[in-house]
Amino acid sequence: MGAFAYSHGLETAINEGWIAADATSLEDWLRDCLSDGSGRADAIWMRLAYAADDPLEMDAKARSFAIAEERLREAERQGAAFVATVNAVWGLALPDMLLPVAVGRAARLAELDIDTTAVLYLQAFVANLTSSAIRLSPIGQTAGQRVILNLQPFCLQVAEDTRNADTTDVFGNAFFSDISAMAHETLEPRLFQS
Repeated sequence: MGAFAYSHGLETAINEGWIAADATSLEDWLRDCLSDGSGRADAIWMRLAYAADDPLEMDAKARSFAIAEERLREAERQGAAFVATVNAVWGLALPDMLLPVAVGRAARLAELDIDTTAVLYLQAFVANLTSSAIRLSPIGQTAGQRVILNLQPFCLQVAEDTRNADTTDVFGNAFFSDISAMAHETLEPRLFQS
């Protein structure tokens, strides 16, 4: 999916000093994204897409909640790459959709358990952002792996908390993460697309 090219606003947050050069501040940032930001919202969109008869309608709703052009572009591009891969490998015929919606729909069509899919999605979200932070700061590989390990139970909790959620449960209270995504649109120079 090319997830390595996206920092989800982490590049701006590290540049601005909102995430210090240590594993603790990264872990706190990611915990906020999981509990009150796009991690939680993505888990809800994924579950709703899994249950929806019309995933494109769910995709349109998810797009309306995008807080920044960079976040929308990130979800579009990763979704398109995911769809291309899943269609080629699994023989599906998914249209391009935002990443969490595409994952939810693919899980339904492949008859995968949505609870397991949600946990794995959140774990991948954490792993990708940790990898970005490692490339952007002096946080080393070992500390980064510790962050991923420490957040594993939290990924399980967020997946559980979103089990019966609907569109009225989608919100964003990870304000610095959202501001970072908005500010990243004009950050120069930059390494990541978002």
